Amino acid sequence: MSLKLVELQVALPKTHELGKWQEHMQQYGQLAQQQLATEMKKQDERIRQQVTKAEQSERGKWKKESEKKEKSKHPYKGTHIDFIG
Repeated sequence: MSLKLVELQVALPKTHELGKWQEHMQQYGQLAQQQLATEMKKQDERIRQQVTKAEQSERGKWKKESEKKEKSKHPYKGTHIDFIG
């Protein structure tokens, strides 16, 4: 199968365009994977920060409750009253 000169003038630029298109498609896949990995890292960091904030708020609640209990304790008075007797 031989190609005529006119057919070669049309075929060669198309192969060049096709090569560029294939290169862009490969880069698109790599770029999409990279963006997905970056988004996953950001999401993991947000989740870690949320857990840390929740733990800190829980610690704060327990600390406040223990401080109230410590303040309410008297050094030499008892904690319960005996009504019997």
